[in-house]
Amino acid sequence: MAPRNGYTGEGGSSVISTDLSHASVESGESLQPIQPTADVPPEEIPDPEFFGIDTSSPHRCHHEMRPARKVAFVYAATGRRFLGCPLSGPDRCSWFMWIDEAWGPVLSRSLIQLWDQAFLDSGRAARLQTKKKEMEQAYLELWTERSNMEIENQQVVNKLKTTILDTEIKMSRRLEFHTKMLAEDHCQHIVYCFQL
Repeated sequence: MAPRNGYTGEGGSSVISTDLSHASVESGESLQPIQPTADVPPEEIPDPEFFGIDTSSPHRCHHEMRPARKVAFVYAATGRRFLGCPLSGPDRCSWFMWIDEAWGPVLSRSLIQLWDQAFLDSGRAARLQTKKKEMEQAYLELWTERSNMEIENQQVVNKLKTTILDTEIKMSRRLEFHTKMLAEDHCQHIVYCFQL
């Protein structure tokens, strides 16, 4: 990103536009409102050309620390450079100051449309992911039910085989018993016939 009117800080291309260099930031208010809220510093992305502490800046954050060089990553401010609190997380204060002017209306609208489309796409992706998880859960439940049915079916088949085998053994013993009884009865009848 080419430097605009202003100064170049140590270790990078930290510049303040002519309009911003005369503005007062002692109150901690931002010089340019950001979307969606002006009292919160914008989200940021790493930039290899604009990072680190701006040691040449006369400005200080609410912690009285030198500001860090940052690049915005939010709606129409995406890509704009700003100075902000060097701390991160909950310790970070709300002081920030824009380095770059606001983008023109055409680029701003385009960035907003891209962000809106990204949110729509991420919403669709989230819904698809939810549906995928629901389908995976339904598949797992069906697979579990099928496995349980196979186990129950195998148990029924095994029980039926056992019952058939038991019945065959009982029938075989009965047949043996009746055959033996008939044979004894037949032998007695033959003996009786010979005795006559």
